[in-house]
Amino acid sequence: MSEHSVAHSRPPVPLIPLRREDETVVEAADYLVHHLTTYRYAKPVSRNYGRAHVEPRATPYQRVLSHEVVVDPTPARLTAHTDFYGNSSTYLLVDEPHDRLDVHSHARVTVAERRYPLDAMSRSWEQCTPDHWGQLLPAESIDFVHPSPRIPESAAARELSQSVFTPGRPIGECLAELTGLIHTEFTYDSYATTVTSTLEDVLAARHGVCQDFSHVGVAAVRAAGLAARYVSGYLRTAPSAGGALVTQPAGEMVGSAASHAWLSVLVPGTGWVDIDPTNRTFVDQRFVTTAWGRDYGDVPPLKGIVVGPPGASSTLDVAVGVVPVASASGAE
Repeated sequence: MSEHSVAHSRPPVPLIPLRREDETVVEAADYLVHHLTTYRYAKPVSRNYGRAHVEPRATPYQRVLSHEVVVDPTPARLTAHTDFYGNSSTYLLVDEPHDRLDVHSHARVTVAERRYPLDAMSRSWEQCTPDHWGQLLPAESIDFVHPSPRIPESAAARELSQSVFTPGRPIGECLAELTGLIHTEFTYDSYATTVTSTLEDVLAARHGVCQDFSHVGVAAVRAAGLAARYVSGYLRTAPSAGGALVTQPAGEMVGSAASHAWLSVLVPGTGWVDIDPTNRTFVDQRFVTTAWGRDYGDVPPLKGIVVGPPGASSTLDVAVGVVPVASASGAE
């Protein structure tokens, strides 16, 4: 018997609240978003080729008012691209010797609250499988039902899934418990994993970061035969004096000092419903979406190839600010 085979006997997890259509409307939030990635190289490198997923994307709840990517040193090439899932990314090429690379994304976005119809969230999870989608979304949504390179089939994830997705249970209740369960049973630990850690590593150790918890959530949802996608973005941060780029979290939200991740589940009758296991919440106006894909490998904030001296080391620094416009500028 595995150490996790007693999942069905665990004490009940308190359900997190869900915003409904009939509740008081919350005013949209307006943010200035900054994401600065800095690489420092022990020895000058001759060429740097990268791809950045740092541009917020338009969604039913999010409007992008402006966006710009600034690279230092000045790149020989800086081009935009839209991928199969509609994500915007920026390709860059620095073709001169340099010992530092700065990639700075600036954006202004407006994020509205999310409402979910009670009848859609009350339907059984079995009615949310692809057989019940109808004409809800384009065919690429089927990609989010199947295993992906970083989220393969997993016996441990299937066991977790079966403890949540019990026969006839409402999908809203399933998503609330899954969010609370991962938050409760897994420990946030920024030193426990790396970008090369596997899903099985995380499920065995029960430690990780937001990317890991999102992978666990996606794996559990897909194990039930539902569609789930990995979402990359940011959390609201605390304003700083003078409007400087900030790295302090707002309130008690975990993961706001860098890029964040959560998952999104397809529910017929309302579309994609986003949940954040790291902070045990349905996604709301504190979140800014940049991209989504099958898993982290589809939408990392920045990846690339560096040409330089053999064995040359590098260090990485990341700073993120998602500051309400009124707090950053003093007026709307």
